Amino acid sequence: MKRIRWLYKLGVMFFPERCPYCGIPVEAEEIACKECINELIAKHQVIKSGTGGFRCISSFVYGGKIRRIILRIKYKSFTQYIAQLAEILAIDIRMIYCSYSFDIITAVPMHPEDEHQRGYNQSVMLAKRLGNVLGIPYLDTLEKIKRTKKQHNLKYTERKTNLSGAFKVKNAEEIKGKRILMIDDIITSGNTLSFCCKTLNRAKPSLICCATLANAKEKYPPETII
Repeated sequence: MKRIRWLYKLGVMFFPERCPYCGIPVEAEEIACKECINELIAKHQVIKSGTGGFRCISSFVYGGKIRRIILRIKYKSFTQYIAQLAEILAIDIRMIYCSYSFDIITAVPMHPEDEHQRGYNQSVMLAKRLGNVLGIPYLDTLEKIKRTKKQHNLKYTERKTNLSGAFKVKNAEEIKGKRILMIDDIITSGNTLSFCCKTLNRAKPSLICCATLANAKEKYPPETII
């Protein structure tokens, strides 16, 4: 045990934790520097939208530092930063959906091959963290049965058909009559969430609402690792 602690301290000395936004060194237990956290909170705004007839809320506009950290979470395994963003999104969920008492929190699934390549599904991790904060049990409600092209690489018209038949309901009996909160990291055109919600709706839940970290109001260039 002492040797493990010594190795950890040595690792921190030579490879200190860094703020994901500006890159300056931070304490090991911190996930960002105070200045960037304050800036993050300042950028926070509740964005109300909808997709396929289902309500959706987001906590940030997808751009700048928010875009940078979400891409790092998705592609560079910076999953430790999900906790910080989940706390902010949880505040918005409580405020906007205050009249609802959700029975289930769930997330947009990835195709098994894509999830295996990445090693995790960031939306599932976000949903589980939110579930812990909000006291809502997590359930895998959907599975992605068709491997599709990446939505952000497609034209708007192509996005509408790319996901057709891609999702399948799991645990249908556990979904019927339940109030469900669907989570994803970003909403852009809204087609992914729309297909998921419409597929899930076949199991006859009483309510489906959505929440995402960010909302891409404007068109951004293809996602790249930063």
